[in-house]
Amino acid sequence: MIRFRNAGKAFRSRRNKRELVWPLRHFTATIVQGESTAILSPNDSDKTTLIDLVAGTETLTEGEIVRTGHISWPASFRGMINPRMTARQNLRFLTDAYGHDFGAAYEFVHDFTELGRQMDQIVRQCTNEQRHRLAIAMLLAMNFEFILVDETFEAGDMNFRRKVTQFIDDNQDRITFFMATNNARLAERYCQRAGILVDGTVTFFDTMTEAVAEFRRYRKEDF
Repeated sequence: MIRFRNAGKAFRSRRNKRELVWPLRHFTATIVQGESTAILSPNDSDKTTLIDLVAGTETLTEGEIVRTGHISWPASFRGMINPRMTARQNLRFLTDAYGHDFGAAYEFVHDFTELGRQMDQIVRQCTNEQRHRLAIAMLLAMNFEFILVDETFEAGDMNFRRKVTQFIDDNQDRITFFMATNNARLAERYCQRAGILVDGTVTFFDTMTEAVAEFRRYRKEDF
C-alpha cells in the first residue's frame, strides 16, 4: 500500500526566491495492491517529483506518505546499475541488498535479456539497448509488489517490449504499477485507475476511459 495524506511538495521559484511553487499539494489517496494507478500530467518535472517522493529521494514539504509492501526504485532510474561492473556482479549486489536468491534471479535475467556471455561483460561496454534490457530485467527479477514508473516502462526493441508486456500480463496478480506519465496509451495498457495532475492538484475519475479522454482533451486545448 502507498498512502498519501495531505501530501505536498514545494520548491523555491527560480524567478522569485520568496515565492513557493507547488508541483503537488493537498494530495490524499491510497494506492492498493492489485489496482495499478496512473497519474497523468503534461509537466515532466511534476511527474518526476511525484515518483521521487514515493521512492524517498525527495522529501515532503507537508503531509505524509505511508508505504507498506515491497516497492521498487523508479523504473527509469539507471543508478542501480554500476557501469564499471558486469551484469552478473550488479545482479549479485542487488540480490544481496534485497534478500533474493542470486541463482534464480540470474537465470531469469540471463534468459529474459538474452545477453548470453555479455552477462560477464562490463556494463559500460554494452549498447544502450542492451543496458535498457538489463535494467528492466533486473527490476522484474526483484519481485516487487509495487513498480514505480516515471514516464515510461518501455525499453529495448519490439521483441523485448513484447516479452515485457507478456510477462506483466502473466503476473498481473502480483504486480501493481504506480506511474506518473503523459503517455495515455501506456496508462491504458497497464492501469485500472487514473488521475490528472495539473497545477499541483490531482483529480481522479470514475473510469480509465474518462480520465484518458479528459487528459487528451486538456492537452489538445493546452497546445
